[in-house]
Amino acid sequence: MKNSAKGNMYEATLEETRELFAPYLEGAPSGVVCVVAARTLGDQARGALESSAAALGYGRSCCMYATLRPVHAEDDAALDSQALFLLMEGLDPLVVVAADAEAARALGGAYRQDVPVDAPCRLFGRDAVAFASFEGMLDDPQSKQTAWALLKKLPRFGER
Repeated sequence: MKNSAKGNMYEATLEETRELFAPYLEGAPSGVVCVVAARTLGDQARGALESSAAALGYGRSCCMYATLRPVHAEDDAALDSQALFLLMEGLDPLVVVAADAEAARALGGAYRQDVPVDAPCRLFGRDAVAFASFEGMLDDPQSKQTAWALLKKLPRFGER
């Protein structure tokens, strides 16, 4: 454990998780909102998610992005169910967003439950939403509104 005397046990666990899974993570160190995707999301999708999180009261820079494959690697060393569960529980986000169907399936396997696509659900006490393809929904105004409607099913910060 790296310098655990500087903070509480939750901060130490978060730091260890970020170090252990660094190749799979990008974004806010706090990880209040964890967005899981099969591959790295583009700038437009990240911007939309950051704006949505801010509108829900979580802040503008609160999203931790977890990919199922290493962010800056050429190989396809995907996280297995056990590793994804460990990553998610180590980050301990308030809410979870599965950005695509593959991420929803992976989270379902990790938590041994159904994670319905284009619907809200709960993951180990956390509110979550899952998309078939969040990035694909940003292509037209109607789909953007549908995506925002689903994101609004997450609780506003402080509601739970």
